[in-house]
Order: sequence, then C-alpha cells, then structure tokens
Amino acid sequence: MSVQMADFVFLIGPGGAGKSTVGTLLATRLGYECTDLDDEFCTHVMNIREFIGLFGYERYLEENAKLLETLLAKTDVSTVFILSSGFLATDVRPDIVEQNRDRVRRAGTSVLLLPSRDYREALSCIVERQLTRGFGLKRESEIAKFGQRFSQYLCLGDVQIFSMDAPEIVAAHVANVISAREPRMNRYID
Repeated sequence: MSVQMADFVFLIGPGGAGKSTVGTLLATRLGYECTDLDDEFCTHVMNIREFIGLFGYERYLEENAKLLETLLAKTDVSTVFILSSGFLATDVRPDIVEQNRDRVRRAGTSVLLLPSRDYREALSCIVERQLTRGFGLKRESEIAKFGQRFSQYLCLGDVQIFSMDAPEIVAAHVANVISAREPRMNRYID
C-alpha cells in the first residue's frame, strides 16, 4: 500500500476566460504538472464536438466526470487541472454538476477566472474571445451559454480572479495567491 501526496489546483470558468493559457503559465511558475481536461478527453475518449454530436451533452458530462476521477486517482504529483467550461456550471444534469463541485472541493483549490465581475463587461470579453478561437461558434449560442452560467460561476472558486490583464500577469497573480495559502495535500491510497 502506498500513499500519494499531491497539491491540486483547478482552474475554472467559462470558455474564453484564459484557463488554458494561464494554466500552462501557472503550472510552470509553481513547478507543477499541467493537465487540460478537454485535451485529455480528446486524447482518451474522442473529439468533444464529435462526442456530443453522437451521444449528447448529458453523456459527455458523465464521461468527463469519470475522466477527471480517473486522472485524480492516478496523479501523484502536484498538478494544475484546467477544467472544461461546463464542468461545474451548466443546467444539464445538476446531480453530476454537484458531484463535480464536491469532488473539486475535496481534492484541491479551485481558482475562478473571469475577465470582470460585471456581467456586461465579462459577456462582451468572453463572447469576443470565443468567436475568434476558430471553433465555428455562434454569437447567439455563446451569449446564451454565458448568460446561463455566469451567476453559477460567481458562487464558485476558493480564489476568484477578475482580470483582463495579459495571461502572464494573471498567472503571476494566481501563483502568488496559491503560494501564500496552505497547500491542500491529497492522499490517495491504493
């Protein structure tokens, strides 16, 4: 039997908040590994868009939750996890969303990234970023998705960062906050 100890930091927020860019920079600053849940889903399951097209969003939520559980169980080094935008905030399957929130709460420190606490400012920034990502997203659906999730996001995050600064500045700020807190070392016994 072995005990694995690791500090997990979870970046959360909507698509376009800068989680992937900030997460990579943050992991480097902290000396942690970096795991992007979306990338892991594409590698180990299937392209997310294709999966949702074939099986629906509800099934995607189920599989994504299982994937994070698997990753947490096998990760024995301190890691920044970049979570999918709807992992903790969506109106589909509230039971899974609540389980995901509880899992993240128990496993480490969550950091919410949003460009602004002001709804209109955040909406404008997020939607513009999403539309320039090359995913073929539609303005109307991105506005609706953000509107549905914004108030949920505001209730999340052990640490909340509201900034439109460059990713390097945001990562440095998050690193300072994370370094100043007591690490939440996680024990997995196998």
